[in-house]
Order: sequence, then structure tokens, then C-alpha cells
Amino acid sequence: MAYDCIARRISRLFALYGGFLARHPLPFLVLPVMLAAGLGVGMYFLESESSVEGLYTPDNGQGKAERAVVRVHFPVNDSNDFQASRLVTFGRSASVIVTSKGHDILSLAVLSEIHSVYRNITGISLEMSGTNYTFEDLCAMWQSQCVVDGYHLLNFTLEKDENTTIGYPWTNLPDGARLFSGATLGGVTLGPGADDVSTAAAFKLTFYLRSGNSEDDKLSEEWEKALLSYMGNFESDIIDVSRTSSQSLEEELSALTARIIPRFSITFTVLITFSILSCMMLDMVRTKPWLGMLGVLSAGMAVVSSMGLCLYCGVTFTSVVASMPFLIVGIGVDDMFIMLAAWRKTHPGGSVEERMEETYAEAAVSITITTVTDGLAFGIGAITVFPAIRVFCIYTGVAVLFDYFFQITFFGACMVYVGRREKGNRHAATCMPAATPHEVEDRSGCYRLFCTGNTMAGVNERGEFSGSDHAVMTFFKDYFGHFITKTWVKVVVMLVFAGYLGCAIWGCLQAREGIRLSNLAADDSYVVSYNTKDEQHFTTYGAKISVIFTDELEYWKATVQGQVENALSRFEETDFTTGKNESESWLRDYLDFIDQFSGIIPGLNASSKEPFITNLRHHFLTIPQFKRYELDIEFNDNKSEILASRFLVQTKEISSSVREKDLVIKMRELADQSPFQTTVYHPSFIFYDQYIAILPNTLQNLGIATATMFVVALVLVPHPVCSIWVTLSIASICTGVVGYMTFWDVNLDAISMINIIMCIGFSVDFSAHVTYAYVSCKEDSSNARAVFALYSLGMPILQGALSTILGVAALSTAPSYIFRTFFKTMFLVILLGAFHGLVILPVVLTFVGQGVCGNKRRYSIDNKMPTCQNGLKEQTGQLEMQRKGGEVELANYQSRSGDPKRLPSECQHTNPAFELDS
Repeated sequence: MAYDCIARRISRLFALYGGFLARHPLPFLVLPVMLAAGLGVGMYFLESESSVEGLYTPDNGQGKAERAVVRVHFPVNDSNDFQASRLVTFGRSASVIVTSKGHDILSLAVLSEIHSVYRNITGISLEMSGTNYTFEDLCAMWQSQCVVDGYHLLNFTLEKDENTTIGYPWTNLPDGARLFSGATLGGVTLGPGADDVSTAAAFKLTFYLRSGNSEDDKLSEEWEKALLSYMGNFESDIIDVSRTSSQSLEEELSALTARIIPRFSITFTVLITFSILSCMMLDMVRTKPWLGMLGVLSAGMAVVSSMGLCLYCGVTFTSVVASMPFLIVGIGVDDMFIMLAAWRKTHPGGSVEERMEETYAEAAVSITITTVTDGLAFGIGAITVFPAIRVFCIYTGVAVLFDYFFQITFFGACMVYVGRREKGNRHAATCMPAATPHEVEDRSGCYRLFCTGNTMAGVNERGEFSGSDHAVMTFFKDYFGHFITKTWVKVVVMLVFAGYLGCAIWGCLQAREGIRLSNLAADDSYVVSYNTKDEQHFTTYGAKISVIFTDELEYWKATVQGQVENALSRFEETDFTTGKNESESWLRDYLDFIDQFSGIIPGLNASSKEPFITNLRHHFLTIPQFKRYELDIEFNDNKSEILASRFLVQTKEISSSVREKDLVIKMRELADQSPFQTTVYHPSFIFYDQYIAILPNTLQNLGIATATMFVVALVLVPHPVCSIWVTLSIASICTGVVGYMTFWDVNLDAISMINIIMCIGFSVDFSAHVTYAYVSCKEDSSNARAVFALYSLGMPILQGALSTILGVAALSTAPSYIFRTFFKTMFLVILLGAFHGLVILPVVLTFVGQGVCGNKRRYSIDNKMPTCQNGLKEQTGQLEMQRKGGEVELANYQSRSGDPKRLPSECQHTNPAFELDS
């Protein structure tokens, strides 16, 4: 059965196109350059988007829906009613973490130095439009005072006497109020059997700014920059100070692009050098160093065109996209090698038009398959809910299409002109006619080496082109192929594969999900220094989670109060929360207030609706220490009904992405189980949603992509067995990439997900052709078919793998987790893909592919020979047939391609009984 009907027709169309291109190369040379130049102007609109929430959180994250609920019921007024524990968004703020150089952080000298830092920061002046603004002019306020977390504890520790202690996590003040010291003091050691602080390693101050309107937000942003600039030049002999601000991470993320782009020049130079050397031969006529350079230029044009077109269309540019050129140039060089390899197989005696027809008939199909698979992989990646991945896949998918377009137009036209030079036996450097080595045997060895060439090398006296195998092809055929098909070697390979797969599966089970936000900045960034100290000293107590009941409950009824208390207790008694002592519950404190003062204040009770709400508003909420609870109760317009209320639960030991993910899941699970309509929220939940979404999204994309690649392979690769093994190979390679990246300290996050998506496309490239070469081989022995597959494809696989690795190698030393992760996962994709294509698949197929090909087919032709419509000349090919009782065996066919086992696709059979095995 002929399975290659689609591929054969595509091949014929490309053959016609190749001939047309050979006849009219100039438009295909000039127009693509003009197109690239025109689209490249779009880079004028380059403006990087660096919003962490906008890029690295899922579009449909539940945290965003929860935030919308909180905004409706409890909007923030940062002009006078601001409480840091009740944030709806992170807003504007700046923080410093102070550590001591050899002294206890609570020593008087260190505390005095910290207070000096506080005074200097609050004294920073910002001039805008002729007006000077200080922190007091821009700060978020509570009861007409600037909110600075840590300031009151700093004052208390400076002014306390020797007999007064600092409590942890709560410090009791002389006026009876309490300060939460758990978020201010870090690295705390407690005295024996007490909650009093013995020593501390770090002190944190957080300055909150207004951002309620655009003017305040802009001024606060500029003040943050002034603070960062001041602290960047700060020096002290006593303390070290790390700083950050609400915009720091985004600014550092944006700055990464400028630091990575110069590395592309290194990659471009390396790949040009590699391509030129790979295209050079000792024959000065057949050598093609210029094509090596032009092939890289073609890929560069694809990068420029993709960037320009996407920017023209308004697609956001992000720092992650800066890694796209490294990949595309590697892919483009791989396509170039395929085109040149196909050209070298053609008969040098043919015209340039005939050679281009055969080149495109073979190479263009291969490039089309890889472009379709890579393009589909990126297309599927573009449907993800993570904007950073979506943007990268759009840019890269468009670049893959442009690379394909420029390869079959611009680079093809370059091949025509180089082919004409070669046809005229002209020198590659001077384009002057070159003598053959035979004609100048009397000249010096140096002259014969650098000044001679023969375009007809490899053609014998009868005009037959035998070609010449590359040394690498000979190695795979004569050495590696025979070695790997030995029985004991196959057993070892299968044991190694079993070990590889087992370790990969175990690694998949250990995969860590999500990206730590500090990893988005450069390694040497001040943000990383701050976050490192924050994670080192301030993980004992985390954020306060809002638990919001949006039902209109009858809080004055004892049954409802019991239900609220039970529901709140479930949130307080988890592995992630500290219990009721650190919680903030207006209802609990209000009922305690009623019990304590009911006999003192006349009419103070909460037995029914009217006194409950009246005493709540006019007595309880007027007391300074309880006034913050006004922010937790939503009344109706006339203050007669409670529409919604909020309670705060303190978290603890949230020190890893696993804990962050489990915290969110647990809180939402308890909210779903609550007897009331309940929403749980903290601004960080929006970022924690990535941990929950990344695995399902990855599996979804992998499933869709794998199924799509199976269909593509079934349609374009001419044997159904190939589709099965391509799919299994994809699964194995993807499992290996996910598993082994875990061992290489790479999380399953937005960055690695990009490469896992790419893994699908590259897996097809590595496995499809090896499998098809095996199943289409006419040899009886499975070992011989494996050797043939390695001989045919070993070198292209090595070249493609090496060019792609060289393309991304410059990212291996990048000063950022993002780009190092790109290199690591890309390296694993290529390494494991080549390992499957060159080792695993050839061995596995010898076991499971025994009956795929069968013996040589015999054909009845009624004494008639097949004819070729294009009139193949006798000197370029011959068909030998041996008659055996009315049957003949296809013994040998020598075509211009040099393949002794197949007829060219343009041959048509006059007798329908004559069929060739595809």
C-alpha cells in the first residue's frame, strides 16, 4: 500500500516551484530582503512590557475573581483609612531590611543607625513641576499618620528601659496596645520558656505610599525611585541595608532585555562561523562558504520580520522574547543544512534548473514537515492562559513561518546563483574560471589546493554519479551502526533506556511548580539580595489572609455567632495558620467587649439586632484600638444592616512554592465548605495561582500537541507505523525533559513550559525520519535496516542538534534564571531528542519492527519496463531486472540521487500491475 500519496504530491509541487525559482531567481532574492526591511521598521515601536502580574499569572486565575469581590465590598482608601494587613492590591510601597555587621540587631548602636536610616528616608525630597514632595506628602495614612510598618516597634525598642522586654510575635506597649512584631523582626531567638526576644538578626521597615489616583501613583512611583537611588549609595560601618520597592521587580525584568541582546551577537558570530566551516570543502568550486553565511542571514531576516510584524500588530514585547532569536537562528541553520545536503545528492551534470527541482522535491518536504510541527507546537502554546508564554509563542511561531518563507525564497535564490557559479566551474571566492586538479597536475600543491575544483567530481566515464559519503556518514554506516546492533549492546541500551525512563518518571513526581518572583530579576540585582534576606529571616510569620462572608448574616443571633466562630476556627487550625491568638476578628472582640463592659455602660448589649448594631457603631468602633474594624464591616447606606464582613487569619512558615500552593488550595477548600458564601483573599494569591494552573496547562498543551503531531505524522510521513513511534518518542522525550530538569534545579514554570511545548516539535524532527528510514528500507534484516537509518540520518541529526545547541549556548551563562532555564531545558530537549534518534529508536525498532518491511517485494510486469515521463537519460540512471518465471525483482536502480534502492518520484508506471513499495 502506498502511504506517501500526500508527501509525493507535495514533493512534485515543490519540484515545479524549484524549477521556476531556478529560472527566475532575482525576484526571490530581492523581494524577501525588501519585505524584511519593511517589517523591520516595526521595531521602532518596541516597548517592553514587564508587569509581573500581567505576564506571569494566569488570565483566568481565581485570585483575580476574589480580588474583584473584595474591591466591591471593601475598597481601600489610602488617604486616611489605610491598613497594610487589609490590602486589596500591593499598591505602592518601599521596604528595607537591615542586618547588622557583627552586632545584635537590637543593640542600641544598631537601633540608632536604623532610626537614622528611617529619618533619612522620610526626609527624601522629590521635586516635580516646581513642587517638593517628601514622604509625609505622599504616604498612605491611618488616622492622619503615615503608615510605616516597623516604625512604632523601632521607637519602642529605642525608648524602653532595661526591665521592658520585646515580645514575639506580639509586643505589649505601656498604654495597653499591642504591636505585631512577627513581620518586623527576623531571625529571632527567644528566651527560655518565654515569648520574649533574646536576639534578632534582621529588622524590616516598610513605607506605604498613596496610589489611589493617577497623580498620587505617579508621584509615589518617582519617590520610590528616589529612595532606591539613595539606598543604592548608602554605606555604613554598622549595618547592611537591602532595599526593594513595588516597581523594582518590573524594572529589573525590563532591564534584562538590554543585558541579553548583546549575547545574540556572540551567537550570530558562532553560528556564522560554524555554518561557513560546515559548508566548506577542499574543492574550490563545490565549496559554499557564502551560502553558510547567507543561511544564517536568512534566519536573521526571519527574526527581524517576526519582531517587526508582531510589533506592528500591537503584540506586547517581553524580556522572555529576547531568547527567541537564539532559537530561530539555530532552526534556520538546520534548515539550511537540509537544503544543501539535498543539493549535494543531485547529479552535478544536470542543469541548475534540474538540480533545484530535485533539491526542492526532497528538502522542501522535510523543511515543510518540521515547520508545520514547530509552528503547530507554538500555535498550541499560544492558547495558554499565561500571557508570557502566549507572547513568546506568538513571536516564535511567526518567526518559524518567516524562516520557512525565507529559506524557500531568499536562500533558494542564493543557491541558484551559487549553483550557476558551480555549473560554470568557477572559483568560490573569485568567481573566475577554475582549472580541475587533473589539468594542473604540474602546479604546486598549494595552487591545486586553493585554486582548483571540479564540479563533475564523483561522475564516472558513463556519466553515473556515485557521490561521496561524508566521514560522519561513513562512521555511522561502518562503525556505530554495526556496534549498536550487536546483541549485547542492544541489551545494554535497553537497560540504559529503562533506567533513563525510571529516573525521568521519578523526577516528574518531584517537579516543583511555579516560578519564584525573585527569579525574574538578574542574579546580581538588589531585588534578589532583598528577597534572599526576606526568605532567610521573615518566613516564620507570613501574610494575613482575609476571610470574607458576603451573606447578610444575623450576627446578633447566638446560633449565627457560633457558626461564624466554627467557620473561622477551621481557617485558624490548619498547618498554614497560627491559631486564634494572631487572628483579627471584629465579632470575637466585640462580644468580649460586651461581656466586659455590659455592667458598666448602660444599655450595652447585643441580644437583638438594634442594640447589636447601635452599640457596635457608637461604642465599640469608636475605641481607638478597635477602630480598624470599621474597615472589616460593610454596612448598608443607612448603617442599619451588615452586608458583609471580613476576618483576618495569620499564616506561618510559608517558605516555599509548595507551601504557597498548598496554602491557597487549603484556604479555598475551606471556603467552599463554609456554611456561608465565603471568599478568601490576599494579593499574593494572584501570583500563587500560577502554581495551581501551570501543571494542568502543561498537560493540556502536551496532550493537544501530541495528538496533533500524531495526525501530522500520519498525513505527511508516509507510513502509519511512523506515527505510532513518533508519538511514543514524543512522550518519552517530554517525560525525560520534565524529569531531568527537576534534577537540574529547574521548576515547572512559565519559562520551562515554553521549552516543553517546543519539545513536541523537535521530538518529531528527531524521531519521524529515523523511523521512516527504518520502515522504508528494503533490507531483510532488522539490524541492516537500523544501520541504514543511522547511515541516512545520523549526520543530519548531529548537525541539527549541534546548530541548535550553539544557538542557545550563549544563554548558559546569562545572569538570570529565565534565560539559564531556557538554555537548560532547550539543551535537554536537543540532547534527549538526539539520544532517542541515534540510540534508542534504532535499537527498539530492531525488536518491535521485525515484520514492518518483510522481504523484498516481487512484481509482475508482463515483460514491460517502467518509463519516466521526464525522459531520464541512460547515463544518469539505469534499471537492472532479473527475470524469474514471469516475475522480476527490483535489484538495483542508480538514480541521480545516488540512492540504489528507489525510483525517483517523477517515474510513472505504464503497467498498473507494477507497484513500488513506498
